[in-house]
Amino acid sequence: MSADGCFPLASSFDHVGPMARTIEDCEAMLRVLAPGFEPLELGGIEPPRCAVAWTADAEPLVRACVENAAGLLEAEQIDFPRTKNTYPLFMREVADIHRDLYGDHAELYGEDVAVKVERCLAIGDGEVRSAVRARDEYREAAAAALDGYGVLVTPTIPCVAPRVGVGDAALRESLIDLTYPFNALGWPALALPCGTAEDGLPASVQLVGRPGDDALVLAVGRLLSSLLRGTPAPP
Repeated sequence: MSADGCFPLASSFDHVGPMARTIEDCEAMLRVLAPGFEPLELGGIEPPRCAVAWTADAEPLVRACVENAAGLLEAEQIDFPRTKNTYPLFMREVADIHRDLYGDHAELYGEDVAVKVERCLAIGDGEVRSAVRARDEYREAAAAALDGYGVLVTPTIPCVAPRVGVGDAALRESLIDLTYPFNALGWPALALPCGTAEDGLPASVQLVGRPGDDALVLAVGRLLSSLLRGTPAPP
């Protein structure tokens, strides 16, 4: 799906998609936004084999909700890799977007954004070259880890919605820890509510597929949504 019309953050990491109340609404939006997209019906095919990872990194009730969802899909536990070695490439792409704008209009940037932009502008060429290699290696490792499976199940974030006033800098890395890998990989991902967790707030499960498998991810999400509606939330 094209990112035309979106102000970029980091061009090769940016991925856009619909947000809606139901899978069916997401699919209807994609029919318009991504010419050639067609929903996939699982009824006539063998359901894909699913894997699950990273639940141990979530808070207890979020973990319980995600593992319940994974169980409904009969997902098998796997060791799926993660990477932070690609951050310098992400930061260089952010810097390239803001270099001239920030140079000419630094006073118009909020303090919290300015600090991040300055960190990105400070990234060196050697760090970027290492990050490019790291992303290539990560793509190979991720593909090998998911070999034999169609969809990966993980928590979307390790907690429920955080309290206000905590500060973006303190939260950002933990909140993107389980989603950033798929921006680095360029893999389609879907977030779904999957039960009530800490503080009575909803937990979110993430379904991920390989590049081009958007319709499969949505189809599995449609299946999971129906299964969750017929299953009590975990205690």
